[in-house]
Amino acid sequence: MDIDFTFSTVVIAIAKLFILMFSGFLLRHWNIINDKFTEMMSLLLVRIIFPALIITKTIAHFSYTEFPNWWFFPVMAMLFSLFGLLLGRIIYPFLGGFGSKREFISSCGFYNCGYLPMNLILFSFTGLLADRLLVFMFLYIIGFNLLMWSLGPIYLSGKLTRELKMRIFLNPPVLATVFSLLWVAFFGQGSLPGIIADPLSQLGQASFPLAMLVLGSFLYRYKAFAPANKIPVLASLITKLFVFPAIVLGMIYFAPLNMDYKFFLFLEAIMPAAVSLVIIGSYTSSDNEFFSSIVFYTHLVAIFSIPLWLTVFRIVVRG
Repeated sequence: MDIDFTFSTVVIAIAKLFILMFSGFLLRHWNIINDKFTEMMSLLLVRIIFPALIITKTIAHFSYTEFPNWWFFPVMAMLFSLFGLLLGRIIYPFLGGFGSKREFISSCGFYNCGYLPMNLILFSFTGLLADRLLVFMFLYIIGFNLLMWSLGPIYLSGKLTRELKMRIFLNPPVLATVFSLLWVAFFGQGSLPGIIADPLSQLGQASFPLAMLVLGSFLYRYKAFAPANKIPVLASLITKLFVFPAIVLGMIYFAPLNMDYKFFLFLEAIMPAAVSLVIIGSYTSSDNEFFSSIVFYTHLVAIFSIPLWLTVFRIVVRG
């Protein structure tokens, strides 16, 4: 397969993120929206809009028969996140008593596995190859969503070590993922009636711009560009964008996988922190000052780190 990412491709994809984030930043700065509105929009994203996106995308693009080994990508998504969480847990004791332990560890494990890689795929590939990589991504997101929207809220809310409440585990994005998989199992791919699928799809398409506007508002609220604790932000950034990709590169180099599998997994491994961390942070009353800063700076540095790692991949893996 022809892997031909350019520096400008990556810059354009990430620039779209910053334009939308900056729009939310300005809306909050000009008091067109306030903190109460931002928090309500955050709840709307978690309870309505994200589930609509998950349902329509999964039912439209997933098929058990076309991908008999479909489980590989959800499992890898979970393993990647769990390994990132483990790295965060190992590094945290060296941060000199930084108070937001759960937030730091979560920032190392959860990453932008959907929008950014999707844009890089669409901008760089065409035809059957692009379609195949996109299906990989939709399958990957299934596992990522199940883990992030179950373990994420449970862990950040502190219920993981105290009391596992079903209402925290069975939050709307997790329920939407389970519903979608069961629907496809019983009724097949693309079987959602148009009268339901079309409005849900339109609602789901609003998820990314609204999430970025909410993030921009949080960036203003928490002054993400000037974090109070710079060392933890830097440590999370280095872990997510440099340590984790280096380890994954070594693993996939020896893995007996097709090149398209290797490329896709490495593409996911070099992504910046998940935008949804800020949404979940609001949902669980976590340290959104830290989350906002790590999302902002990992995406900023990713402008340079992604093309660097893709160049290394071409040299090391493809030879």
